[in-house]
Amino acid sequence: MHVLYFEIDQNKSDKFISYTINRNQNLKMNIFMLFARPKLCAQMHCDKHVVKMILEYAQILCTTHRILDKLDDNDKTIIYYKKTHVNHPSVKWARETKGNYIWLYNLFTNLCDEYTYRYEKKHLCDVKLRKILETPPKNINDTMVITVLPQCMPDECKVKGNSVVAYRTYYIKNKAHFAKWKKRKIPEWFKFPNKINENIY
Repeated sequence: MHVLYFEIDQNKSDKFISYTINRNQNLKMNIFMLFARPKLCAQMHCDKHVVKMILEYAQILCTTHRILDKLDDNDKTIIYYKKTHVNHPSVKWARETKGNYIWLYNLFTNLCDEYTYRYEKKHLCDVKLRKILETPPKNINDTMVITVLPQCMPDECKVKGNSVVAYRTYYIKNKAHFAKWKKRKIPEWFKFPNKINENIY
């Protein structure tokens, strides 16, 4: 499976590094990397994903805490959601490094902000988890390098060496039947697929 990865510093700036790897396909969960920077990536999520993926990203982040810090799922005093899909490539990716965790956390919070912008209310996950998920797990690998992001999609959507273009392709081929953008312009790459390789990071 071909993927893209880059690194971030403590100031959350992004530096692109291309890389490829092969992993098993798994479509049960996903991280839609439609742009390398989390804020613009969130804005490019369609309406359905703005609603749906907030919970999914929160579940991945909570699972990262529970696994790395060995938190008890049966402890009712712990606010994090119970762990789920622990062996899914996206979930494993989130717990590989602090850089991975922070990138996904930034996508989660920007998607929460996007939800508030589009629907003029706060998502429950935002209210419940934004603050406590800000701090990465104590036992996570401390490097800020973001490792390879698995492309969890059908083979015909994968793009060698570029996960952003792959996820855009996945949107165009598999999500067009429900993709709409409330209060946002349709992404240029979605309207004009010939521009799919432009402005990716």
